[in-house]
Amino acid sequence: MRAGALWDGTGEGYRRDVDITVEDGVITSVAPVRRGAPAPTVDASDRTVLPGLVDVHNHWHLRGRQWAGRQGPLWLAYGVTTSRSTGDPVYRMLETREALRSGAVPGPRYLGSGEPLDGARVRFGFMRPVHSRAQLHRELRRAEELGYHVLKSYQRLPVALERVALRRMRRAGTQVVSHYLYPAVGTGLNGMEHTGGENRLGYSRTLSYAAGRTAEDTVTLLARSGMYVSTTLLFAYELYLDSRDLIEDPRTRTLFPSWEYAALLARAEAAAGPGSELDRAWTEGDVDLLLRVQRAGGLVVAGTDAPLDFVGISVHQNLRAPVRHGFTPVEALRTATANAAEALGAAGTLGVVRPGARADLLVVDGDPLRDIAAAARVEQVLVDGYHHTVRELLAPYAGLPQEPAPATAPRPARWPDAVAPGPPSRADMIDWCRQPRGPPGHFAPPPHPRPTD
Repeated sequence: MRAGALWDGTGEGYRRDVDITVEDGVITSVAPVRRGAPAPTVDASDRTVLPGLVDVHNHWHLRGRQWAGRQGPLWLAYGVTTSRSTGDPVYRMLETREALRSGAVPGPRYLGSGEPLDGARVRFGFMRPVHSRAQLHRELRRAEELGYHVLKSYQRLPVALERVALRRMRRAGTQVVSHYLYPAVGTGLNGMEHTGGENRLGYSRTLSYAAGRTAEDTVTLLARSGMYVSTTLLFAYELYLDSRDLIEDPRTRTLFPSWEYAALLARAEAAAGPGSELDRAWTEGDVDLLLRVQRAGGLVVAGTDAPLDFVGISVHQNLRAPVRHGFTPVEALRTATANAAEALGAAGTLGVVRPGARADLLVVDGDPLRDIAAAARVEQVLVDGYHHTVRELLAPYAGLPQEPAPATAPRPARWPDAVAPGPPSRADMIDWCRQPRGPPGHFAPPPHPRPTD
């Protein structure tokens, strides 16, 4: 591949006129173009080349069957070459992982995981309730045998059992993550997912409810902990008021199912309406935490939480929102490249362009180190050296008749029977959390969209 400009994932600027040689999925050399060098296999001499993007936090199968085969091409088309699930129904995960590894379907490198472990009650119905140490060891054996990349300790798993899980998973080389900062900094967990995810400990809030603001002691603890924190800026819908490029992009219009595209349009419209002030305040507060941790030497990594945010385009919302609120474009891009690779234990192998790294490369139109929106203008992508153009990824779906999108109704006060598609707003989630709960074992999840048939 010949790059007119190369950002290698670590530097502050570009290297110009560079040849990148790839053999068997690995970058073998990165060198200036030699006079008289043969024509490249992939000519990006008038384009910018970046490392493939890494999304450390998503859940393919919370709506996986509705998306059918579209998720893989969509992630690739928007530049994600490594995708890590932090919790999915395990047998669906295995099916997807095998299909992607075999090449039966196109998509990113997929680091899969099974169901998170929770306490006697579960937050989402597919999770695993753990009541005893004996049961915990059965669950951990299952995780080992099925090859989880990460184990998520959810909201109610007792801390004593979490310590047991951490020791065993660490011997197996599997990361353990949670939603909270403390006691995770003491038990030694690998990461804090979200800037302020839910928990039931009663003493581990990292953000204020008023506007998502964070105290300095939280920032200091997180920056010094050795844990990463994922961005997951689920409510940055105000960015659609600045630009509708991700909404109107042919990749979105072609690969989004009709009902999901309708939900995206509705969410963009709602961003200008009443109640959106809370989303904007929380996005600003979230980024304030992330920026302070980053500048204090902590590890901030890009995660989308898709499909709780919109598949594909959400990775760019998690680059654009940080830049809007104080990150430089280089700092934001590192969260989805070198930083993310470090968090996954793949520093120097993923998220960088150097000899010995996997050949995950993007060809984009523009200058993303000055204009972060250019990172979304992906034209070609390599995963482990396998080359795809965006046109090829869209071709199987181009021109297909679209089912009419279902009419969207206001979201009901209680969510159990709701069928409204698309991610909720921050206000929706807070309203739902304040609703009275049913009897023990009652489960009232946010809605998942359903196809019209």
